[in-house]
Amino acid sequence: MNANVFVIAGLILGVLVLVLCTVKLKIHPFFALIATTVTFAIVSGMNMQDMLSAFTSGMGGTMADIGLVIALGTVTGALLEKSGAAETMAKTILKITGEKHAALGLAITGYFVSIPVFCDSAFVLLSPIAKRISKDTKISMTTMAIAMCMGLHATHMFVPPTPGPLAVAGILSADLGYVILFGALVSIPVMLIGYFGASYAGKKYYYIPENVVEVPEDQKLPSAMMAFLPIIAPIVLMLLKTIGDMAGFGGIVMAVLDVLGTPAVALLVGLLIALFGYHQIFPEDKEAWGFDGVFSDALKTAGQIVLIVGAGGAFSGVLKASPLQDILTNTFSGLTIGILAPFIIGFIFRTCVGSATIAMVTAATMISPLMDVLGFASPIGRVIAMLACAAGGLMVFHGNDDFFWVTATTSEMDTSIAYKTIPIISVLQSVVALVVVFVLSLIFL
Repeated sequence: MNANVFVIAGLILGVLVLVLCTVKLKIHPFFALIATTVTFAIVSGMNMQDMLSAFTSGMGGTMADIGLVIALGTVTGALLEKSGAAETMAKTILKITGEKHAALGLAITGYFVSIPVFCDSAFVLLSPIAKRISKDTKISMTTMAIAMCMGLHATHMFVPPTPGPLAVAGILSADLGYVILFGALVSIPVMLIGYFGASYAGKKYYYIPENVVEVPEDQKLPSAMMAFLPIIAPIVLMLLKTIGDMAGFGGIVMAVLDVLGTPAVALLVGLLIALFGYHQIFPEDKEAWGFDGVFSDALKTAGQIVLIVGAGGAFSGVLKASPLQDILTNTFSGLTIGILAPFIIGFIFRTCVGSATIAMVTAATMISPLMDVLGFASPIGRVIAMLACAAGGLMVFHGNDDFFWVTATTSEMDTSIAYKTIPIISVLQSVVALVVVFVLSLIFL
């Protein structure tokens, strides 16, 4: 039997094991992901030493990339909760949106925040606000978490300077200005369908987060500026670094921005501001950063999140080390069916490998020699091709993507609920994106 068959069978069985372990057997996601990885390796015929090497490097790489970010973000979130800053932010957002549209407000917030900031970092930063609003309004946390997640997801896929769309624009030689304009346009209905899907899911899978700090009625609350600053400051620093890179800034200014705009450093700045705000409210607390203080409690939570996300990265690393990518590349290299070609390639790679960036870049790389044949030779055609790659890369968003685990764990969402909602809504986002891209192709091509 062809070895490729065993690789595909390993992938299918691996995903089934993951769903079975997390949804039915309620096994901790960390161990469920290990079982999934081992299943894939055995069935696909992968050498065990190669599997272990890919597992450790994938886990180590993921933890190196976002482990510190999660730790800093979680501690910042704890400080914002305990100081009452999350309460202040929630009240401010509700004043603008009203209780009825609070989830839409979070989706729109995610839409804008994810343009300069990685969605993992952004979700960790914003989750205390979502929890607070859910607790105060009694709107399901499922709705709040998924609305925010899908708002982040939308611009993460379509709008540079996020690395994925930026890389694809470069590969296809698409005009960056047009990519930003059309990407922002396409991502609006993508964000909205995510919000509507989240609203429906919230009614079906209702829960209110348990680990939300209750602020005493007589406690002094931070000002709106002091409450939002720990979140806004990191975003601004990362955005300035991105602008500096794109504009080609040099000298000492860019050197400073390179450091301050690094996600971990930017979040550390936010943490220090949050700590300052906390001590304005609780000047008598001298143990906040000790073993029995706010920092310690937050890091216990962060440790579990980092391990789960790391295990997700390990699973993805093993998939990437297997022949899977080569099999998929060879299978879909001959597609010449207009916008469906990049869409299908992006969809297959995102579903199988987990990385949206890899899915988009692979699709772009495979169709780049075929731009004339596919009808994408014009400047606008190249933009349409880029959007089609991103539309395919939207689905299926599930357990082989570390952002899936960041969303589920930081929002206290049961894994079974996450699996019953997030992948389905990502498919809806992808289909809506494809329809919008198709309409744009009819108008501009």
